[in-house]
Amino acid sequence: MTHWGVYRLALHCLPKTGKVSASDFSADETRRIEHVLRAHRCVGAALCAFDETGIQHTLTFGAAHLPDTPVTPDTVFRAASVSKFVTALGAMKLKEQGRLSLDRDVNEFLPFSLRHPKAPDTPITLRMLLSHTAGIHDGAAYNSGIVKNVPLSELLKGDSFTAHLPGTKWEYSNFGAGIAGAVMEAATDTDFETLMRETVFQPLGVTATYYPQKVQGDLADAIRILPRSKAPNFDAAERRARPLPPAEVNPEKHYNLAHGALCVSAPELAKLGIAGMVPGFLSAESLAEMRHEITPFGERAHNLSQGIGTFILNEPKVCERRLYGHQGMAYGAVHGLFFDPETGRGMALLTTGAGEARRGVLADLNKEILCTVMGA
Repeated sequence: MTHWGVYRLALHCLPKTGKVSASDFSADETRRIEHVLRAHRCVGAALCAFDETGIQHTLTFGAAHLPDTPVTPDTVFRAASVSKFVTALGAMKLKEQGRLSLDRDVNEFLPFSLRHPKAPDTPITLRMLLSHTAGIHDGAAYNSGIVKNVPLSELLKGDSFTAHLPGTKWEYSNFGAGIAGAVMEAATDTDFETLMRETVFQPLGVTATYYPQKVQGDLADAIRILPRSKAPNFDAAERRARPLPPAEVNPEKHYNLAHGALCVSAPELAKLGIAGMVPGFLSAESLAEMRHEITPFGERAHNLSQGIGTFILNEPKVCERRLYGHQGMAYGAVHGLFFDPETGRGMALLTTGAGEARRGVLADLNKEILCTVMGA
């Protein structure tokens, strides 16, 4: 039995908690969604189903903070790696505006050199960073340095590069995606928070931020349910109490935003999903470029491949058509934003904690919610 098999057995020994607090799905859909959330021991969740015209259905479940602060449609969550898809929306918009190139050497913008030590003459591009093909990985230097906000140029001196060369292989990297945000900031001479607000959020009428201190309303905790910790793994109150960094261009320190720091509610995330599904905010050509398969995930997940900041899911048991979007998993929370351009339907799921079991990359919870909402 695999370790995830053992995890699933342990998960099912935990008591089922939580219930739907509000839903405008049909009674049958509400019952089935609640069954899935409870089966995966979800602490709290907000789910939106959308189509080309907007949000069609919303459901809230369980707690934003234990023991009994309920999730509402306005609850804001730290979206984890779903942020990468939103970063890609911003990069593509800047490309359309002529302010950014995906294929220029990023050293033209950064105040330090970004080169793989085994390929010092090979340029690393924003397209590589956004597709996890830049030859960068999350080494010990990154995992410890991001907590201390060590300067980016210092982290690059550590174990931050892959054994393979840039442009030759896919390896998922939070660090690489975070560097993409630093490149966008340096190239536009605009701090990342302001850049995304002016380029993406304001034009779409979306309320979102990369700083918990700026969240208006309730920001949810994130809780790991197995093994269970006494305190939240992502403590919203503690994060909001930290000093707010100055609004300045600082690529040396702003590599810790684009990869996973987006704070957003489910309805606002759904708006971003629609922007990535339907031409309007971006041209049809730009959307096609985001969805173009750059590389498969390989042995790690045979059902997934990589576009520009975009997961491409090809699994008939989940949906008979290809789905596009991104998953997020951090601090025990499991999130998903996926859509089907053919039918013009999608879903945005944000949770405060749930079972993290998965086969390959995609979480069991995301698969089952997709099957329930999108229809396999």
